Amino acid sequence: MTFYAKDPKPRSLASRIVGWIVFVAITGAGLFLAIAPTPYLVEQAGPVYNVLSTIAGKPMITVTGKTTYPTTGDLDMLTVTLKGDSTRGASWFDVGLAKFDSSVAIINKDDVYPPGWDDAKLNEEADMMMLDSQSNAKAAALNLLDIPFTSSVKVTSVTKSGPAGNVLKAGDTLLKVQGEVATGIDQVRAFVRATEGKSPVNLEIDRKGKTSTVSVSPKFIDKQWRMGIYVQSVPEFPFKIDIEVGSVGGPSGGQILTLAIYDKLTPGSLTGGQKIAGTGTITPEGAIGPIGGIRQKLYGAIRAGAKWFLAPSENCDEVIGHVPDGLRVIKVSTIQDSLKAVKAIASSTGTASLPSCTK
Repeated sequence: MTFYAKDPKPRSLASRIVGWIVFVAITGAGLFLAIAPTPYLVEQAGPVYNVLSTIAGKPMITVTGKTTYPTTGDLDMLTVTLKGDSTRGASWFDVGLAKFDSSVAIINKDDVYPPGWDDAKLNEEADMMMLDSQSNAKAAALNLLDIPFTSSVKVTSVTKSGPAGNVLKAGDTLLKVQGEVATGIDQVRAFVRATEGKSPVNLEIDRKGKTSTVSVSPKFIDKQWRMGIYVQSVPEFPFKIDIEVGSVGGPSGGQILTLAIYDKLTPGSLTGGQKIAGTGTITPEGAIGPIGGIRQKLYGAIRAGAKWFLAPSENCDEVIGHVPDGLRVIKVSTIQDSLKAVKAIASSTGTASLPSCTK
């Protein structure tokens, strides 16, 4: 005798509808978490660049007209990247994952993009800061080496649609502002604010060897009185130093660029073949300032294989308790501090006494 199993009872239409509703709901929730924007950005470690090496096949630092020396080891410049942009923050999925990852940070989108800012403006600002950083790094390195140089205040960019669009050109040298010898961007901004739009700012400029006096009437743009120009103190060095950083922007590479220029201009290997990472702004006088994203840069350094990290002393509060295993953080306030630390690391002597970030 043969027995046959009964056919399974067909699912009712209602149960099938409920199943599809559940499936669609789960799928929709997943898509929402994956792609729905948030008011947050996720900051994480970005690419790491050995500034003694190359980027896109080009040397990151090239010196012409001055004797240079071979280098070894690494001086790593660190970066951070963001998930999310000015129009769409990071997804809820990325924000959720970030809560369980100590190597990344969740930040408010408005803290990165002030009202009226977008990605293009943020990148433009970062590029300007990088140019300032490069100029300061060159000056700081030459000051370390007691190599004299001069400086002038240059107009480095002009917004064509701005108040100065038809008056000034990039490359103009500012000689005087309101009758006073030009000193830099802070001075220009102070005089522009003082006018409150009621009077023009008088400038004495040099353009291709010809001196003239011009006037620019500031306008109230993005809640500030502006002329629509950017100026910086540009050192004029006795030889050429070219720095290639690709798409890297911002001011935080100043310290490490200074050390690399110094290394190329002095006999022997400054690092002694060691892999050393670092971050921090630099002034022409050699003062090292704080930067953002230092916790993410600590993780970028250790992932790149660095065992030593030069950190601005003003960032110590953010460093304490967040140093990855295997990384030694050295606290520095001036480029002289950095130089002393690198030499100690290279010789493997005296590193125990190097200052660290402590409570």
